[in-house]
Amino acid sequence: MPKCRSENRDKAFEIFKEHDGKITNRKIAEMLNEKENTISNWKCRDKWNVVLRKNDCSTTIKRKHGGQPGNKNAVGHGAPPRNKNAEKFGFFSKYLPEETVSIIQEMPTDPLDILWDQIQIAYAAIIRAQQIMYVRDAEDKTVEKVGSGESSTKWEVQQAWDKQANFLSAQARAQKELGQLIHRYDELLHKNWELATEEQKIRIDVLRAKIENAEDEKTSVEDWKAAIIEIARKREEQNE
Repeated sequence: MPKCRSENRDKAFEIFKEHDGKITNRKIAEMLNEKENTISNWKCRDKWNVVLRKNDCSTTIKRKHGGQPGNKNAVGHGAPPRNKNAEKFGFFSKYLPEETVSIIQEMPTDPLDILWDQIQIAYAAIIRAQQIMYVRDAEDKTVEKVGSGESSTKWEVQQAWDKQANFLSAQARAQKELGQLIHRYDELLHKNWELATEEQKIRIDVLRAKIENAEDEKTSVEDWKAAIIEIARKREEQNE
């Protein structure tokens, strides 16, 4: 027996439409008490961005454009006066693939959050490089065939010391970039300290704790939770 269609599936699209697509999956999920992944699946399967562009609902229930009678989903969440969201995303939708537009809509708008995303990506790239560029020992050389002709074959040989030197050079550049991002985040955070959220304030402390304990394989999830709580407590004491 097929699973019944959730009523929230249509409500989710109505909220998305009433906000001209300028609302995150997480926000819709909170409004409807659903999981964020569920909203993401509905958005993909029902092609919300396409429907929004065509101004025509693709769900099985035919609905009028705009808010429905008695619908209060957007109460307190409407777009501000002179809002340009529909105009902006309509422009993107005209020239960019749907997947790209969807990514743009999910992007944070707060400069601190944007910087934090960049810090996490840069840090993850450094950690990932440890496996990809790992040099086992002095005998760990790489021989690769790069071309061949009628009478000869061309090979490229990378000795262990060459690979190690390249790795150290790349790692130094990446770490310098990460340090600059963290410095910019810290500067922007203290410049707008009163407007920053508590999460934004403790991020750097948590990252430093991760780096300091990166080699401790026995650190558990509970240990991390305790560390974050302790950092937040110390931050509150400093602000008192």
